[in-house]
Amino acid sequence: MSHHARNRSLPSRIEQTLTRAETLAASACLVAMLVLSLLEIGARNFFHSGIPGASTLIQYLVLWVSFLGAVVAVRERHIKIDIATHLLSETWRSKLERPIFIFCTLVCCTLFWYAVRFWHDEWISVSSDEKWIAAMGIIFPVSFFLLTLHFTLRVIIGPRSTRRIA
Repeated sequence: MSHHARNRSLPSRIEQTLTRAETLAASACLVAMLVLSLLEIGARNFFHSGIPGASTLIQYLVLWVSFLGAVVAVRERHIKIDIATHLLSETWRSKLERPIFIFCTLVCCTLFWYAVRFWHDEWISVSSDEKWIAAMGIIFPVSFFLLTLHFTLRVIIGPRSTRRIA
């Protein structure tokens, strides 16, 4: 273990490990989506038939890549859409960071709760031959849970840096 890794807090190490796992999962989903798309194209062109369920699976893999990518984006630097952060001094940005992350945590936690309810309703109402499709929808609650976790870790860890980010 490097000197730098030993000096980092447990929440920082958890955040970094989560991000690596999420990046790996998003990459695996992207590769699976591309391979399945190529196989589907090949099956249609050479054998005049497709792979059963491939288009549905590809659609869900797009969601998995998108949602996992959003989770990773939170770790790398939360997407800034508010102009106020550019108008505030470094001191005020630093003071407001934790309250903003608390708000983001609450929003994501609420979305997680409703995503779980939505997914569970879908799971219990779908026919047994379509359970695999409902299982793919687990990405909604999983991604909001991960976002909640990342924002919670950000509240604990605190400001990343005092450097201004363009």
